[in-house]
Amino acid sequence: MHHLLASLCVCALLVSPAALAVDDPLAKGQGDPMAQVMGWSQDEKRFALRLYVRVQRPGQEGQTAPEACEGYVTPEGNPFHGSLSLLAYEGTRLLAQMPIQDAGACTPLSEAQKRLDAATKRLETLGIRLGNPSNELFFSGSGSLRVQEGLQAPYSLEYIERILPQAPEPKSGMQRGTLEQEVYVIKAEARKKVLSRRSAYAYATGAAGYWRPGTDRVFVSPSGKTLVVMGAERVGNLSGGHRSLRLLGVLSWLGETLKPY
Repeated sequence: MHHLLASLCVCALLVSPAALAVDDPLAKGQGDPMAQVMGWSQDEKRFALRLYVRVQRPGQEGQTAPEACEGYVTPEGNPFHGSLSLLAYEGTRLLAQMPIQDAGACTPLSEAQKRLDAATKRLETLGIRLGNPSNELFFSGSGSLRVQEGLQAPYSLEYIERILPQAPEPKSGMQRGTLEQEVYVIKAEARKKVLSRRSAYAYATGAAGYWRPGTDRVFVSPSGKTLVVMGAERVGNLSGGHRSLRLLGVLSWLGETLKPY
């Protein structure tokens, strides 16, 4: 039982129609998450993503960190407190959000097992096969990434961002503005923009408040046809901070051209 929960790479959950209306957590950037792509459809247009959202540890002295619920473990086998769910996507469109373990009240092992059993059937109907490995790549500090294997390899990706702040708001203590993010593919000395994202941001400036966008990693499908590009945003102040994940985009090779899915 414990091993089944720890190795969620072979499991997921049946989602109710009401759950389909839930906002995409990777669009809102909530919590302190950790994500992994765990499976793909045969055509590599759909994928399943395992999402841990960890509860923040108390930042004040004298408070103890919450104890982990029974069976709540990371892929490395470390206890965690928070929630665990599986997300199914087609491109950037969320098809299903499937909770496995809940934050707050602990999900009993027996209930988690029922959810896992139902999940396998749900993912099968979506054509997603769990266990198909992804190649996980990281951007360098300069914003570049080299893809050495798979379809159309070798080639490089380049990440560029522009932060366009508005005038400060001293009364509200907020800083607002616009973030522009772009990804380019570089192949055979040709450079082409393949992803562009523009979004608003806002953060509190009190207590040395900060907000820093950037990249997280890229998940490459088994054949190398599809690339899932993840971003990260770090926000906090002198009392502490956390990192939120964003799904920046999904790219797919069509012949010799890399395009947004």
